Amino acid sequence: MWRDRIEAQPMFDILSMANKRAETGNYVARMEIGDTPGFKNSHLHDLISKYSVSEYRYSPSQGEKVLRESVIASQWPTCSPDNIVIGPANFLITAALASCTTPNDLVLLPDPGFPTYRLSANFLGLQVIYYPINIIGEKAFPDLDSFVKDLGVRPKAIVLNNPSNPLGIAFNGEAIKFALRNFSSMGISVIIDETYINLVYDDIYPMIDEIPATRIRTLSKEHCAPGLRVGYALSDSDKIETMSNLMSLSISCIPQFIQFAVAEYLQKPTSKSFVNDLKSEMKRRFGLLSAALSPESLPSKPNSTFYAMLAVGDGDTAFKFLLDRNVSTCPGVKFGNSSKSFVRVSLAGAEETFSRDIQMLIDAIAELNMNL
Repeated sequence: MWRDRIEAQPMFDILSMANKRAETGNYVARMEIGDTPGFKNSHLHDLISKYSVSEYRYSPSQGEKVLRESVIASQWPTCSPDNIVIGPANFLITAALASCTTPNDLVLLPDPGFPTYRLSANFLGLQVIYYPINIIGEKAFPDLDSFVKDLGVRPKAIVLNNPSNPLGIAFNGEAIKFALRNFSSMGISVIIDETYINLVYDDIYPMIDEIPATRIRTLSKEHCAPGLRVGYALSDSDKIETMSNLMSLSISCIPQFIQFAVAEYLQKPTSKSFVNDLKSEMKRRFGLLSAALSPESLPSKPNSTFYAMLAVGDGDTAFKFLLDRNVSTCPGVKFGNSSKSFVRVSLAGAEETFSRDIQMLIDAIAELNMNL
């Protein structure tokens, strides 16, 4: 049955568990999901209010042209708006896979990787092989060309995530370009999740625009507006048509007034200054986390996103232990078997409670280590 192939994202179950503890009067350090309550985007909020009084009309399933033009100007200035589709980024992952595969095709997914890749592949009836992403130590991207040759079978598509959620690691674009050097000639479709491409905090250059690929980005993270559900994908015209048709079949379109507000926002200098301020603050927060944890607990220092993976022994046991101490995290196994001895934490919480949350996390991990 179709219901057996439709699975929910695991982070929302954890969100519910944390909410339940908070409802009983506990203060909970909220680090389980990539929400952004620590960063209020007043510029975007004002524009949403401005356009919310307009008539609520349908939009083209591909997205309003004015928004696609704003996305091009702010993200991919050498491309055409005709090669853009607007939709929730999480939905666009499924749409991107659907645009280049048929049931029973083989796809390669990263381990660890964002759960939607696996959930979407299962829903679409695809076969999956995972390729390993290094969790500990040097930020080195795997040689996927050699990986595919060693497999002895040719996948139909591969999903990459750079910067990585859950690792919080941005890999050098040149290394990824080398890893994909023969994929185009082999007829392997490439899907690159670039959700955090503009949230890199060191001198790593993650861009790989020369590689033919479907690229997914989003307003949600770099502009701290996850509830608006506005993302964008860039691809060739055939794939964009398929993705737009799936939008039409499912949610029809993103609300028009939200698209108009986002289009104007992306054209304003304040959108760039917001991201710059966000990067400065997140770099500071990662510095505080790194200073508070031992190298054993934080074996690979994040350089992007909102996330860090903490080594905790058994991730499921640690997750329950930490939640009992009112620290809500996400078990590493939700992102793949290679991260089952980790928990992921998000550092995008409220500024006024951030120091308290970090201290609760440090104290709970110290207590956990004493019990191991």
